[in-house]
Amino acid sequence: MRTMLLLAGSSVVAVCLLTPRSAFGQSEHQAEHPPHFLPSTVGEPLTITPIDMEDVDCVVAEWQPAARMPVLTLICPPNVVFSPIRVLIKFSWMKLSDIPARPDHILASSGTPTKIRTTKAAVQIWLPVDIKAKGEGRQSWIPFNAVVDVALLRGHSTGK
Repeated sequence: MRTMLLLAGSSVVAVCLLTPRSAFGQSEHQAEHPPHFLPSTVGEPLTITPIDMEDVDCVVAEWQPAARMPVLTLICPPNVVFSPIRVLIKFSWMKLSDIPARPDHILASSGTPTKIRTTKAAVQIWLPVDIKAKGEGRQSWIPFNAVVDVALLRGHSTGK
């Protein structure tokens, strides 16, 4: 019995040392081009499908109204809601003609709580808007029809 175990053990060691591949079946060579499982985000519009569900709570991470194509970055859900994963979403518009007349009147400073809802044509985001340019905002649903980027965030942000 002891000799059989010794013979079996030495056979396993010999096979592991003499095989050209890894003992775990993985190739020793790295792939030259890693596979891409997601479609490219450049130039391909994202279709927004209407869904019948409650508004989603988010928080504004960044608002760039002065850019040629303004971009609103949200994190959902906000840090006050316990969640192991958060989603960072960047919204904009498909064409220059879709941009509101005065995007600088949208008062979406970092940390502003907001909500997202969908319609058949766009995503609507609940944001403060300064209509009379007095620095006083009232809430309004602002339609966005382009998703620039989406990322998953793990853990709880400390804001540091």
